[in-house]
Amino acid sequence: MKGSGLALIAIGLIHILIALFIPGTIGFSGIWQEITDVGIVDAVKPEALRIWGYYWFLVSGSFTVLYGFLCYWIEHHLNRPLPGFAGWGLLMIACFGIVLDIDTGFWLVLLIAINAIVASQRVPQFGQPKENG
Repeated sequence: MKGSGLALIAIGLIHILIALFIPGTIGFSGIWQEITDVGIVDAVKPEALRIWGYYWFLVSGSFTVLYGFLCYWIEHHLNRPLPGFAGWGLLMIACFGIVLDIDTGFWLVLLIAINAIVASQRVPQFGQPKENG
């Protein structure tokens, strides 16, 4: 059950790669021209909703990669499952995203969240005594 970190990294990288190389597939055709037209610096403004949406799509992918690396480190270098709060937090984010947009990639995050929650229940967390036997 050590796949949560790698799965989050993959989702984040897909987000970033789509945003950078094929933004038209997610509704952002011509976004680079729009950003250039407003002068690049400080292009994210409330009146530029497409740029704002694109920006957050790209930023959320970046944060997903970073969070994925942290999860990977916990799973592989500490050889521990993710703490329960990490899975429950992902579950809340996934459910919020799914409720607002049924046709979303948050379904993948939901699977990762469930995996993390189940894995966290199987091993005592730091500071908890291990059961004898």
